[in-house]
Amino acid sequence: TSGPGFALMAEALGWAGINEVPIVITLYQRSGPSTGLPTRHGQDDLLFAVHAGHGDFPKIVYASGDIEESFYDTGRCFNYSDIFQIPVIHMMDKFLSSSVVTCKRFDPQKITIDRGQLLEKTDGEYKRFAFTDSGISPRSRLGLDNGIFWNTGDESDEYGHITEDPQVRIKMMDKRMSRLDLVLKQISQDEQVVSFGVHDYTVISWGSTKGPIIDAIELLKKEGINIGFIQIKLLHPFPADYVKSLLKDAKTIIDIEANHSAQLGKLYNQNVLGDIDYYILKYTGRGMTSTEIYDSLKKIVQNKANKREILSHGA
Repeated sequence: TSGPGFALMAEALGWAGINEVPIVITLYQRSGPSTGLPTRHGQDDLLFAVHAGHGDFPKIVYASGDIEESFYDTGRCFNYSDIFQIPVIHMMDKFLSSSVVTCKRFDPQKITIDRGQLLEKTDGEYKRFAFTDSGISPRSRLGLDNGIFWNTGDESDEYGHITEDPQVRIKMMDKRMSRLDLVLKQISQDEQVVSFGVHDYTVISWGSTKGPIIDAIELLKKEGINIGFIQIKLLHPFPADYVKSLLKDAKTIIDIEANHSAQLGKLYNQNVLGDIDYYILKYTGRGMTSTEIYDSLKKIVQNKANKREILSHGA
């Protein structure tokens, strides 16, 4: 879906959250708000995805940076959803989704399927939302004897029966929200963040800006200018400690993304408690080009840039 369709799913997303239902939503972003630029590019929905749905419940927001990543990340997202029994929002965008590229043939054998904790049998009663040491309640398979359970939008006990008992509420909320810590512990760091090196000047970004950023950095390197780049793929829960450790030697941090409000920059500020020195932003509905990123990065190195460099290439 894209932004308007996802907006209509927000209530159901919360229902999936309270019922610990694995679901993957591919959010193919384009320019908003409302109808906006319906056939044009944008990265406008990051914060919307992170905060979609009312109330507190765990989810994963995960972004691919190129076509090859998109294929393999789809498999990862389904595994994450099944393992942690939470919604996963796979972030794409118009530039990435509508591009035609030449790449190596995808190898489906590289994608392993992990359905998470599934019951093989029950002992006559089944607690779908059982409290466990891991924080994950085993799921029954379709057709499993005595594997029937209740789902409801209300808070429930271990059997799925509606309750408003305050102590059960605390335990259920804590159980569900503990998945966020599990995500950060169990998803490998190379699947959370991809580092292309860190230098005094280092870019942080996400999504389809990856390609033109790498091209621009290569052009600058030929001129003796070294720029680092880390691509953040796991956007929620945000891998704050790992990102902070990667950037510890960077002196100037540059956020590049295709929206007006620098939404990744806001997540960085909120989670790392660090400052962004420069923003390179584009919100014309056109994809970023390596040329305009190159020009902006060079201006930053030469101390000639504005705090917010706004890009506008493209007809």
